[in-house]
Amino acid sequence: MAGARRFVIPDGWVAQGWRFEVETTRPVQRSLIQQHFGARRFAYNWALAQVKANLDARAADPSVPALAWTLPTLRKAWNQSKGEVAPWWPACSKDTYACGITDLVAALYAWSASKQGQRAGSPVRFPRFKARHRDRGRVRFDSGALRLEADRRHLTLPVIGKLRSKENTRRLVRLLTKGRAWVLSMTLSEQAAASSCRWPRLSRTLPATHASRMAAAGSTSASAPSGRRSPMPTTASSGSPIPRPR
Repeated sequence: MAGARRFVIPDGWVAQGWRFEVETTRPVQRSLIQQHFGARRFAYNWALAQVKANLDARAADPSVPALAWTLPTLRKAWNQSKGEVAPWWPACSKDTYACGITDLVAALYAWSASKQGQRAGSPVRFPRFKARHRDRGRVRFDSGALRLEADRRHLTLPVIGKLRSKENTRRLVRLLTKGRAWVLSMTLSEQAAASSCRWPRLSRTLPATHASRMAAAGSTSASAPSGRRSPMPTTASSGSPIPRPR
């Protein structure tokens, strides 16, 4: 089974993840954030239902064509059906649905690799439908308005808008100004019970000695700036190549 397309880090660059604790700046943002978390789960569950239905159909009739477990295939199916199954879809960023489908593709890939003995560690079970009570809220953005604001205290996400960072982002802004960092995505995730606080992961920063290395590598698809590691006791993102939900 083919996995999601992966981004290859150019020579001379290092992938890093940065985290900041943030809070809403408008009351409506709390419901917007929860809506995005729910929309991601919905897309994940919808795509998983399509996979299960295809497997059941093929078990009953082997002549039924197999549904490819790839991001392009499942995302195309989603785009063709979203108007009917989720007429409210324009209320959330399109990246929300791509994030849910990408997560399912990764889960299916892990299960397939485990079943074939190509994955170390404990056996991986077939993906289950996500329920709100056992799924930590999370959504990844990799397009649209992704930026750190000039006041060094706010950041902006698509649809959700401006969130206040509890930490000063000045060191990150300096990296961006000097051309030593480039953003590939931002992930907003729920880490505490307080609904006003979220953790956006300003992930996949690529610092380098010279900004020209990025241009020479031809990797200019990133959409916004990123920053330094948060001094708070959190775990940084992995530096491995990452899926690019396109």
